[in-house]
Amino acid sequence: MLANGVFVTEHMKLGIMQHDVPEPLANELVIKTKACGLCCWDSWLYRGVNAPGPMPYIIGHEASGIVEKIGSEVTNVKVGDKVYCAGGYMCEYNTVPANCVSRLPDDTTDWARAVLEPNCCVVSLLYKTNIEAGDHIVLVGAGYMGQLALMGLTRGSQAGRITVFELREDRRKMAEEYKPCEVYDPESEEGKKVIEEIQKKGGADIVIDFGASTTGFKLADSMTKQAGKLVIGSFHRGEMTFDGTKWHLGGITVYNLSPGGNAHYSEIIPRTYELIKKGVYEPGKFVTHTAKYNDLEQMETMFLRSIDKEDGYIKGVVMF
Repeated sequence: MLANGVFVTEHMKLGIMQHDVPEPLANELVIKTKACGLCCWDSWLYRGVNAPGPMPYIIGHEASGIVEKIGSEVTNVKVGDKVYCAGGYMCEYNTVPANCVSRLPDDTTDWARAVLEPNCCVVSLLYKTNIEAGDHIVLVGAGYMGQLALMGLTRGSQAGRITVFELREDRRKMAEEYKPCEVYDPESEEGKKVIEEIQKKGGADIVIDFGASTTGFKLADSMTKQAGKLVIGSFHRGEMTFDGTKWHLGGITVYNLSPGGNAHYSEIIPRTYELIKKGVYEPGKFVTHTAKYNDLEQMETMFLRSIDKEDGYIKGVVMF
């Protein structure tokens, strides 16, 4: 089946092209896409970074929609169910594995707020990190993913002291809403003093890097204690360097956010929605921009905002 999809046709230029949507295998299903999140990865693909091959190429992996067709072995959903996916292109229809979807309520109408794949990544990250009672957690970076992580830390974990470092004032104010122990600008005098205090006492138990920069990574690394846990939440696009002697002699355990690093990731997908229902997470509140997939001018503007983060941008969603 051919369907319209969003492609990067050349550097920082989008186009609508036809994508061949395959028939579902026994353990797959087809959804009619209603929304697809604009991931940071998509904003890099828009610029030709980490491209899957030569342009043009289709993008997206945060779809939600309505089940159109199911394979013979699919039992977790039925035709007509509303679902969110840990996968799915920015395309009118998507064929996805059955174990990467989870049901949404039948009365779901606000599809922009039903993009939940990034929340699954955060739940997976905190699950893998195995926070113990009273752990001192340092979060570097309070953007979209950092804010979700903060919700999980303050509302659904055993964390003790939670310290947040974020450069932007507007995001620091957002972080304060979830009542961590402290929120600082790492470049302020006050922030520098707290960083020094954490370093002098030997570091924090767990440090989560959502800074998406070399400086953020180095700051997170510098505050991880001996035998502590350094969690790389950012997708760093390029080579990163570290002091191998410190990591080895310090006994640091390094975790990677990538879903591929969690053998139980498919189990996280439905569990994430249970946490959302309980109010631990509210991912929809961070959706600041939407655009219709076939309005290329509106799409180009949203993709530019995903890069420069102007106009209050936190999370964009493509609507179908």
